[in-house]
This record gives sequence, C-alpha cells and structure tokens, in this order.
Amino acid sequence: MKRILALVVILGLAGGYWLFQNRERFFPTPAAREVAPQRWQVATSSSPPPVNATVQIAQNASNATAETDLNATNASEAQTPVGSDAIVTHAFVQDVAAYLVARYLPAGTKRNPTAQSRFDLNVKSVNIRYGVDFPGLSVDPADTLGARKKIFEHVLQGPVIDFLHAAYTPLFLDSLEEALQATTHTLSSGQAAPITEAQRQEMLSLLSARLQGIGQVVSVLSSSDAVRTLVGRYLEDMDKVNQAHLDFWNLQTEKTSPAALDDASARIKTAIQNREISRQRLLQNIVALSSPQGMDASELIYLAQWVYRRGAENQKRLAMVGKIGDLLIRTAGAVKERSGQPMPAVIVDAGGNATGSQ
Repeated sequence: MKRILALVVILGLAGGYWLFQNRERFFPTPAAREVAPQRWQVATSSSPPPVNATVQIAQNASNATAETDLNATNASEAQTPVGSDAIVTHAFVQDVAAYLVARYLPAGTKRNPTAQSRFDLNVKSVNIRYGVDFPGLSVDPADTLGARKKIFEHVLQGPVIDFLHAAYTPLFLDSLEEALQATTHTLSSGQAAPITEAQRQEMLSLLSARLQGIGQVVSVLSSSDAVRTLVGRYLEDMDKVNQAHLDFWNLQTEKTSPAALDDASARIKTAIQNREISRQRLLQNIVALSSPQGMDASELIYLAQWVYRRGAENQKRLAMVGKIGDLLIRTAGAVKERSGQPMPAVIVDAGGNATGSQ
C-alpha cells in the first residue's frame, strides 16, 4: 500500500513538472493589440488583427490630417479682411480718393485765385499714376508690362468687376469724406483754411459730373464698331507720319539731292494732313455718340486709344470695359447722392479703413 501511494506521489510530481514545462501549449499568454488609436483589446488567441483595424487606423489619421488642414484654411480665411481684393486693395481705393480730392481747387485760393472753382482731373494723368507707380495694387512695380497684364487679366472679369463695385463703393465714398476733412487750402491772404460744407458739396458734385462723362464715353467706345475702325485708321496714319519723318532723317545722313529731300518733306506734310483728318473724323464720331461733358479733344482721343488697346489684347474684354463704364455712371450717381447729404463723421478703424456714419 505504501509502495502504491509513493508511486502515485512520484507520478503526480512528474506530471506537474511536465505540465509546468509545457504550460504555453495549453494556456497561451493573452496578446494585446491596437484596434484604434489609444484603444487596446486583450485577446486570448494568437490570430492576426482584423483587416479593418488597420484601415480604421489609416482613416483616423487621414481624418485628423484633413481636419487640421481645414482648421488651418479657416484660420487663414479668418485673417483676410471681408470685402477686400487680392490685387486691388483698400489702399488703392483710399489713394484714388485722396488723389481726386487733391484735384479740386476751390475758388479764391492761392492755387486758384479766380472766382470759379476747378476740378483738374485728366484721364491720362490718372492712367500714368496707376499704370506706372501702381499705388495700392499688389503687383511688382519693377515689371511695368507684367504688372499691367496681371491687373487687366484679373480686373476685366465680370465677377471681379461686380465685387469691386459692390464692396468698394461705400469705402470709396467714405474715403472721399476722410480726404476732404483732412484737406486744407491756402487762401489768397496766406491763411490755411479747411474745406467748408459748401466746398465739400461742390467738389463731390464736380466729381460726379466727371465720372458720369467718363463712364458714358467708355461705354460708347467699347460698344461701337465704327469708333474702333476709326481708331485703327488713326493709329495707322500716326505710324505713317513717324515713318515719313524717319525716311527724311535717313536721307539727310546720305548724299541726297535737294529734290529728293523736297519729296521726303512733302510726304511728311501729306502724312500729317491725313493723320489730322483721321483724328477729326474720330473725334466727331465720339462726340456724336457720347455727348461728352467736361472732356477736351485730347482726352477723348486718348481714352479711345486706351479702350481700343484693351480690345486688341482680347476682344472679349471690350464687354468688360463697357461694364466698367456703366458702373462708373452708377458710382457717379452715388457720389451725387452723397453730395446732397450732410458731412458724416468719419471713423478710421485699426486697419486704416474709413467707415462713415450719418
């Protein structure tokens, strides 16, 4: 009996030792695996993680990146002022307003001692200022041709034109008021005097009339095939005058007979006469179609050439130029309406933007 009991004990100890040595075969250690970021699952089997767990991890990472990008985009948009354009900035509108106010010369001042106030605005001067120096325009002023191309490609689009008119007309009106309030004129006596209410109304009325006239001319020039034909002929005749002068100069550098020089001189005179005839026909046509007010002949011819060049660059742009002319007329109406209102209190915000309140 004792022998049997001893044998059982020995077999039990041996079995326990064998079971201990082979425990992993019968009782595997639980494995931990990641099924999603920051989430872990404990499994008692050694099977591989399901495929959708890896997909879920990738999707979560992608969503997190997309959300970060979206937040960054929203933050960037939040920093962009409402109602501003990437190229035509608020500073441009404010500069235009200040420039226009500076063209107003009240009567009885040192710069205009006459009894009649003047508004010395010339479209050529405006074009040179904003087509050469580009104040308030986000372009490279060192690259004049490239800057002009960039401006026209951007601005001469229907949605951009509509946006600029809707967003910038109130700013333009308030910037005019701000510039008027900041302006002083030297009287004949040498004393500095601010703009009076009567002078403010006069300046705005004169500006309105000028914008009205320019808008009408631009609208007509952009839509008239007859005017464009006459502009093209006038430019050809101008080139012939230049060529005639060049031919005469070349003859002078050679051993040329007096008769040949006389013929070359006669060709110059003929070319000039033809150019003036073309110019007069063009001018008469413009006046008949647009009935311009307050614009001299040189301005009308200059403006006709400017519109013609826009069409030569891109025929489709003529419609956009015509739209600008129509919106100038509407802006003139807004300026005229403002002239009949009392001077508002102008407030300049932290960004340098003028806002008016009645």
